[in-house]
Amino acid sequence: MKISLINPSPLKPNENREQNETFFYVSSPPLGLLYLAACLKEDGHNISVLDQAAVNFSNNDVINWVKNEDPDVVGFSVLCISFENAKLISKELKIWNPNLIIVFGNYLATFYPKKILSNYSWIDVCIRGEGEKSFSELINVLEAKKDLSTVKGITYREDKIIKKNKNRPFIKNLDDLPIPDRTLVPDIYKNRIGGIDLAPRKFTTIVTSRGCPFSCTFCGCSAFSHGIWRTRSVQDIFEEIYYLAGQGYREILIVDDNFTLNKKRVFQLCKKIEKENLDVVFICDGRVNNSSYDLLKSMENANFKIIMYGIESSSQRILDYYNKGITPQMSLQATKNARKAGFKIIIGSFMIGALDEAYEEAINTLKFISKLDIDFPYILFTRALPGTQLFDDLVKDKIIKEDKYWETGVDIIDLPQAKMNRDVIFKIIEDQFHIFFFKPKYLIRAFFRTIFSTYRREVIFNHLNIKDIDRFIKLINNPPSLF
Repeated sequence: MKISLINPSPLKPNENREQNETFFYVSSPPLGLLYLAACLKEDGHNISVLDQAAVNFSNNDVINWVKNEDPDVVGFSVLCISFENAKLISKELKIWNPNLIIVFGNYLATFYPKKILSNYSWIDVCIRGEGEKSFSELINVLEAKKDLSTVKGITYREDKIIKKNKNRPFIKNLDDLPIPDRTLVPDIYKNRIGGIDLAPRKFTTIVTSRGCPFSCTFCGCSAFSHGIWRTRSVQDIFEEIYYLAGQGYREILIVDDNFTLNKKRVFQLCKKIEKENLDVVFICDGRVNNSSYDLLKSMENANFKIIMYGIESSSQRILDYYNKGITPQMSLQATKNARKAGFKIIIGSFMIGALDEAYEEAINTLKFISKLDIDFPYILFTRALPGTQLFDDLVKDKIIKEDKYWETGVDIIDLPQAKMNRDVIFKIIEDQFHIFFFKPKYLIRAFFRTIFSTYRREVIFNHLNIKDIDRFIKLINNPPSLF
């Protein structure tokens, strides 16, 4: 069969299709769709992939692209941020070709398949959870014109009746999956902060494990994985890295939910990378309670240059509310260890606006940022995403109505019950953001670290231009409206 897979962009608010960029934004290839594509190609199907935001397509461009491809099935990867746009595009496609099979997958299709099919008649199937096996089996059954009731992991409409098949178990051996087919999308992805391309080299992403055993109440990844963590073998991971290096990739972002969970695995992988002396830079997330110096040093020896920590708050009460499983002291120690180990850029993410969070607690978190030896703070308002424990608790406590927010989620600070006001705390955050970047201590440290770091110099002198520097200055003086 002929299948087109689409990663829709967030619905843009204006006619000229300009999209506001958040302070920390990674333009990454849609690995989920590329995994699907690789599996479908193995089955002999004709596959095309479109990443709408990456190629800056309008909705009309997307529709014309699909018409030109003329597929039998169109699959959409839908997150809360892109769901509205996916609905608009898919509806137009169904009008164009009523026989076209429309399939939704990924986050919202996992948690709210019945609501999607009940509310939007032009969508035919929702795939719940991991899609590789379910989507491949669905396509094979459609091609053979057999009964969809045999396909695990899908919810579908049959004679106006919505049916939910049994759940599909998680893939036990991730090594069985083929390497994502990155040739199906253009090679235009960049690692960005505030609109500035930080990756001066050819850039892509990789997954080395799936899931996370922690249960942070705000985390969609935790809800999606049911607390189950699975990993590829070190050999399988290394073979993909080696293959990517052979394809000219020189900067790889590891997009795992919890990359550093198993120290032994990380040690083994880093040892193999170091032994081969690959000219590849690595970027990853890390949990502050899995950040011993010896672990971080082994990663730095393997050319890990950037690490991102979910620090969230300086208030233990708020951290406990999020069920984060860390302390502020752990965050201080983790950033110290990462700096001592030699990481060139350390990024911390912070959340402001828990339901009963007071201004004093939020301000203390902003002050805490200055105590941490990090290069960039990423600050956002706490958002209750559908499917998460945080969202479910708000519904259970009758603070929000599920029917109002199940498609989008909600910034908790916008709820009447929130203790803080968005505009007031936003102004405070803006002021602190400005202070952070212009503190003499920060500027002096940043200067000397750049002088003594080949990688930082490579980013600044070999890649940044006048426009990038101008963007950065504007960013400091006018922090973007990511809140």
